[in-house]
Amino acid sequence: MEPTTSPTSAGQACAPPSLAAPVIEYAPLAMVEVEGPDHVVCFVNAAFCRLLQARRGDLIGKRFAEIVRNGDQCVPLLDRVYRTGECETHVELDHAAPTPVYWLYAMWPALGPGARPERVVIQLTKAPDSHPTLSAMNEALLISGLRQHDLREAAEKLNANLAAEVAERQRTAAALSAANAELKLAQLAAERASQAKDGFFAALSHELRTPLTPVLITAASLREDPRFPADVREELAMIERNIALEARLIDDLLDVTRIAHGKLQLRLQSCDVAILIGYAVEIVQPDARHKNIAVECNFAARAGDLIGDPARLQQVIWNLLRNAVRFTPSGGKISIATRDDTGPAGQDCLRIEVSDTGIGIDPSCLDRIFVPFDQGGGTGNTATGGLGLGLSIAQAVVAMHGGRIAAHSAGLNRGSTFVVELPRNHTFTEPASGSVAANHRLPAPAGAVGPATRLRLLLVEDHAATLNAVSRLLRRDGHTIVAVGTAAEAVKAAEVGEFDCVVSDIGLPDGSGLELMKTLRARHGLRGIALSGYGREADLIQAREAGCVAHLTKPVAIAELRATIASIQACEK
Repeated sequence: MEPTTSPTSAGQACAPPSLAAPVIEYAPLAMVEVEGPDHVVCFVNAAFCRLLQARRGDLIGKRFAEIVRNGDQCVPLLDRVYRTGECETHVELDHAAPTPVYWLYAMWPALGPGARPERVVIQLTKAPDSHPTLSAMNEALLISGLRQHDLREAAEKLNANLAAEVAERQRTAAALSAANAELKLAQLAAERASQAKDGFFAALSHELRTPLTPVLITAASLREDPRFPADVREELAMIERNIALEARLIDDLLDVTRIAHGKLQLRLQSCDVAILIGYAVEIVQPDARHKNIAVECNFAARAGDLIGDPARLQQVIWNLLRNAVRFTPSGGKISIATRDDTGPAGQDCLRIEVSDTGIGIDPSCLDRIFVPFDQGGGTGNTATGGLGLGLSIAQAVVAMHGGRIAAHSAGLNRGSTFVVELPRNHTFTEPASGSVAANHRLPAPAGAVGPATRLRLLLVEDHAATLNAVSRLLRRDGHTIVAVGTAAEAVKAAEVGEFDCVVSDIGLPDGSGLELMKTLRARHGLRGIALSGYGREADLIQAREAGCVAHLTKPVAIAELRATIASIQACEK
């Protein structure tokens, strides 16, 4: 890591890092800290370096105006932050890029002694189009975070004063009353910050997912082309799997946020765990075969009579199997078994065991492997990658089903066993959520659903690469496609043509895709499939209310899209 100190201007000595430096370093957003009248860069995080495609050492010590496009326009704003101590935002349209993009700047002070601005922290976001709500969300998040910080510092100082002046009862009572008021304000600020953060993560996930869709669909489409030799198609399949894993990482980050806020919902129905295990095994088989790892299944539990969310339970099993493949050397063995068991309270349980002959787990780390981002203390995990979220999410999902998950290992290089216990008669406190088809994302197994009846489809998508890739795929499947990029064009196309179904993005440049769905359904009775980078529970509910029969979260796989279209065909017959 580069030194976090920096000169305030050319030739001057380096200043010590500010209190904000550790927060900036591990923030997922691009952030930089500047100081002095020349606004010299004193600290940048890895996300900022990636965004500017520059090394940290090449940025430290330079004026901020020198490292970003039209940076001189930010200088008056940075000066004003120092003078007023207030946050500032700025939006810059970059016409020099291959396609116009917007640069969004959010600036706020890092306070020093006397609560005076000592440095300025800048968050930089690059977006393909200007979302006013995105700027507002950033500003609300920053202001709320600063307010929380100020209130927390005030409360800490107040507690110190109370400890030092316990004899002054009247002053103590007044201070306690003020502290209560401050805490209420802090709670309100935290709630506003949480709402802003949820909205920001939704927008961020949309921007991360959207570019993956054309890559995934193009790779899958080429893989199906018999004109390519087998080895090339195998490489294309590898590209597909890694794009799906990238999407799964995005979903994992959002799942952790949902779990932390109690917003992860289950879609309950009768489950056959053996079938779910079969699906999960099929997904990990290519990687297992590549490492010459044998995967054995032994199903001794009785089938049926387990109520749960099949997609989430498959996610749990897949996470355990994926970890087993990752941490088992070539030539190893993985076994997954089920049996009926009795839980600690005497209840009837289904027991799932996933064992491997892999690198094992240090006994001192067994209690930490379910902590988000921990990865069991990091022992041996650098080479295998991952964010350390899969087991944390698995534990939360199993707990929501009334069960428990535990890890066992005799030590390093002695393999490991994960045990999941699910009660068959668990009473769920939350009712099953509404039904709209949604792709709870897992990497798709080999094979695809072939096209059936040819349909007339209206495709609405403002992301040009996605529009072209999906259009090519569906036309190759034999469907008649009319592809447009705006809601207005879609309404006009529906007036002059006949369609069996509309496949639409939700975030369109001239309106909401959901409103478009409502309009087309009311005027022409069209069925709709939402194809979007927004995948929160609220987005699924809104899609259902708009009349969509399915909501596919980008990046969507060919098999998912074809299966959804096939289900609409089946309903029409």
